[in-house]
Parts: sequence; structure tokens; C-alpha cells
Amino acid sequence: MSQASKPQRYPPYFAEIKQRLVEGHEEAICKSWHRLLCRLRTEVDLLTREGSNAIPTISFDDIANDCTTRKFVAGLKQRGVGVVRNVVAGEVLSTWMRETEQYFAHSRNEAIGTSVCGPQLQNVFWSPAQTRARVSPGVLAVQQAIMRAWTGPKPKPPLTTNFPVVYADRLHRGDATTATLHQTAHIDGPSLERWEQHIGSSYAHVWSGDWERYDPWDPQKRLAATSESRGYDTACTVFRMFQGLLCLETKASEVAFFRFCPLLQAATAYVLLRPFFSPVVATPSSSDFLSAENWILAPAACAELPGAGQAARQEVTHALHPHLQLSQTLIPHPPLRPGDYLIWHPDAIIAPPDAASNATAMFLPACPLTHGNALYLARQRKTFLLGHRGPDFAKLDGRDERAHMGRAGVQDVCDAGGEAGLRAMGFMPLDEDDIASAIEADVVDMANNVLFPDRHDFDVEN
Repeated sequence: MSQASKPQRYPPYFAEIKQRLVEGHEEAICKSWHRLLCRLRTEVDLLTREGSNAIPTISFDDIANDCTTRKFVAGLKQRGVGVVRNVVAGEVLSTWMRETEQYFAHSRNEAIGTSVCGPQLQNVFWSPAQTRARVSPGVLAVQQAIMRAWTGPKPKPPLTTNFPVVYADRLHRGDATTATLHQTAHIDGPSLERWEQHIGSSYAHVWSGDWERYDPWDPQKRLAATSESRGYDTACTVFRMFQGLLCLETKASEVAFFRFCPLLQAATAYVLLRPFFSPVVATPSSSDFLSAENWILAPAACAELPGAGQAARQEVTHALHPHLQLSQTLIPHPPLRPGDYLIWHPDAIIAPPDAASNATAMFLPACPLTHGNALYLARQRKTFLLGHRGPDFAKLDGRDERAHMGRAGVQDVCDAGGEAGLRAMGFMPLDEDDIASAIEADVVDMANNVLFPDRHDFDVEN
């Protein structure tokens, strides 16, 4: 049973949180809601016509072309999802697939474990193929390019996108007989916390009645927010600018792993504002059910947060979020071929595909260099060396990979990614000679001190 279909009991203080968020600007919130519903009607019509063509794509060979990349990034910022074609060559993919199958075969006596999100999500982190993919020059180059989509007002926050940080995630091994297609659409990460101060401040313009000014790509407030939640075992505690999926192999010529609602700004604002409004006529079959006039500001004492739950992702359903018209706006991403890299914003609404298919892929998030990410990288580096799961995945079922034959080591990182790969995994100090700004210099120096606290010992006088 999905979280959305279960009866929810929300802590009473969420009524106080909701009241505090809108108190003093109720009229502005109502006007903002009306404008939002108008925008959604327009966007739904557009997506119905365009389908998957609304999601931008770019060839890896064009990443170095500023004009082409700017156009792709503009589409990416609008839709929240995109595809980079041919990031990894076919012969490399064949080697990685062979290594992956060997890794599972050699480890068949170990309880690898699968995710509660579905048996196709394997709790494997340190196979040679995964490790090499994370630090491959093509993947790191794409991550540098796409993370530049995150821009905000000055002053610039203390981060740099020029030094991607590896975040070890899991492996997708699709099987049409086991794929879990009953999952509802959702937004990754914790749910209740989106309305609380430590994360909710990222959405300040939405709460003030000015949702059009909300910028999903402003890193400033997200940098200070924490995504840790009550009991959510695999909450991502790093600042992840994109979740990503690199397609390794498909049984068909092309495959779609997910569907998305590519209305990033408007859909996020709608999910956040939906708990504050309720229908006058609560009959979905009514011709006026979706009209703005049928929805009024809900009583302040109501603690309900539709689709949110304790230790759960934010679920998005047609019943709870009718104006999104998910039957029309949940569209498959452009089909992937081996070597293609699918990327999406952390707040994107995502759902399983309409039909299962056999395919293998790796989750490869894109993370900038920040203080928090450097701290996580130092902890993750230790788990890599020991064969343990990454810090965010320590509570998963199944054994870790300490005894797995063929588990990747530092030499695999060096062979696949060279010095850039070693830096991305925290095994080599970041280069301080090629720095773009004073802020970047401070961030790099900070990260080096976190990762290599003894590196200045040679400066001590004898």
C-alpha cells in the first residue's frame, strides 16, 4: 500500500507550522494560488501536445559547445529533467556490464539485498563498474557542465561546481518479472520536512504569495538546509544538485526507466501550497471541481499535508493533487540507449514507467564541492576502503561488500579517472593552482583541510 493511500495522523504542531507560514499574507497566498492554477492549465495543454519532446536532450560531443550547452541548460532549468547522449562509449559499457555480471556471480553466496522501493534496485555500491563510472572523464565533465545550471543572486554561496564530489548510490537491474510498477509518483527525499523551517526556508517566495519568484536553482538556502528526516533510512544528507542514471544495457533498442512531471517550478509550488487549500465542492466529477473559485483557504487548525508522511517520500497522486492532471503530465523521458545519462532535479516529480523492461543502469548523482559534502566524502572514503555501504545507506538490509570477490579499490579509481577521479573520491588533494574565484579558493582549501588534515605538517619548523 502506498503512503498516500494510508490514513495519516499528522502531529498537531503541523497546524501551527502551516499557520505560521501564511499568517499575515493570506490574501497574497490566495491570489498566488489562482495564478498558479492558471499557469498549470497552460502547461498541461503544452505537455499534452509535446509529450517526451518537452524534455531536452544533448549529445556529449556538444557539451563543449557553449551555444548548444546554454540552450540545453535553459531547457533543463525549465523542465527539471534532461538527457545527455553517448556519455560512455560502447566498448567501455560492454566491459562494465561484463564486470557487473561477474561481480554478482562471484558474490552469489552473499546477501546483497534489494531496496524496499523495488527488487530492481540492488543494494550494491562498490562494484568495479560502478566505481569506474563515477570517476570516468565523460561523467565528471557532464556533471561540471550541468551543475552550472544552479545559479542564484549574490552573494554567491560557498561552493564550487568545478570539482564534482562522488556520491556512491545503488545499481538498477531491471527485470520485467520483478519490476515494481505499483509505486505512485513521488518526490525523492523526506516529505514532512518541506514545510519546516530548516528546509521550508528554501521556498520562502512560495509561502509569501509570490511563487513566480521561487527559483528551484538557487543554491543559497539549500546549502544550509539538511535533508535528514525522522526515520527515513536512505535520506540523502549531501547537497545533491542532480540525481542521475547512466544506462548500461537494455534488452530492447531503447528504454524508459521513469516518467516525470516536467513542470518543476509550478509543480513544486503546487505541492507546497496544496495543503493550504480545500475544495468547496469535493466531487472530482464536477465540471467546476478544478476551477480556482472552487478552492478556498483551508482552516488554520488543519494539520493535514496531502501525500506527506512520517519517514516517507512526498507522494503525488491524482486524488490529492488533481490540478497537476498526472494522467497527462507524467510523461516518459526520451528513450535511453546504452551510454546515455538521464539527469533530474531533486524536487522533480518522478514515477515508474508504464511498462517494465529489462535494463541495467547506475545511479550517478551530481554533487558540488561544499563543506558538508566534503565531510560526507571523508566518511564515504572510509566505507569504500572497508567495503561498507556509504553513510546514507548504512541501515539497509543485507550484508555489506567486505567479502565480495572483485570489489573495487583505489587502483580502479586511478585507472578509470586519473587524478580528477582520485580527487572526486577524496584520495588526492584538490588542485589549488587552477582556481576561478576567491570563493572557490576558500572552498577548495576548506575541503583539502577536511580530507587531508595532516597535509600541512611539513610546514612545522623543526
